[in-house]
Amino acid sequence: MRFTTSHTEVEAEFVSAALPADAVVLEAGCGRRSRLGDYRDRIGRLVGVDVDANAGAENSSLDQFVRADLGRRLPFEDGSFDLVYANFVIEHLEDPPATFAEWRRVLRQEGSLILLTSNVANSYLAVARFSPESVRSFLKRRGPGVAARDVIPTHYRANKPHVLESLLGAAGFESVSVTYVATLHRYAGERPALAALLRRAEQILPPRRRSTIVGWYKRSA
Repeated sequence: MRFTTSHTEVEAEFVSAALPADAVVLEAGCGRRSRLGDYRDRIGRLVGVDVDANAGAENSSLDQFVRADLGRRLPFEDGSFDLVYANFVIEHLEDPPATFAEWRRVLRQEGSLILLTSNVANSYLAVARFSPESVRSFLKRRGPGVAARDVIPTHYRANKPHVLESLLGAAGFESVSVTYVATLHRYAGERPALAALLRRAEQILPPRRRSTIVGWYKRSA
């Protein structure tokens, strides 16, 4: 399996392959910004869902924002979307099976789910998982540069490869392609020596233990 350190490059590869022309897309947990704005030539309608109404109102990439809890039934008809996209959302879900079932429900036949999420099979992230929330918030702000107001509690209930595969399969999804990406270097901030060390540390790990999961799944029949 290839060694890659850019989750955004893998994401772009999957999104480009998964999007049909004039696609109707749901971004689950859209937040304040969306990378899907780069695909507006392929997306006919982009709908964002988030529990944070202020964040969704600031997201200028969306055609429509709906305030909704991803743990509850979404206010959309069955088969409304060609693609559900979830960018670092899985780790925050309190009830992943219920959420995955909803995502399948709102997808059209052969629709796609693309997700990015943390992999707690990674030994370094496993330690972080049991750190106080204040420590995790500090690391996110110092590394990836997430604003304090956007750091929300994590549960990691579907964040090991075998658990994620099992839950998605039970919800009615089939895997198209999954890549495990080394992303710990992002937490090094402006310290290139530390970033290089973290990249090397992940390179020697088995692929399924690298820090970020980027997955493309299809709604099964």
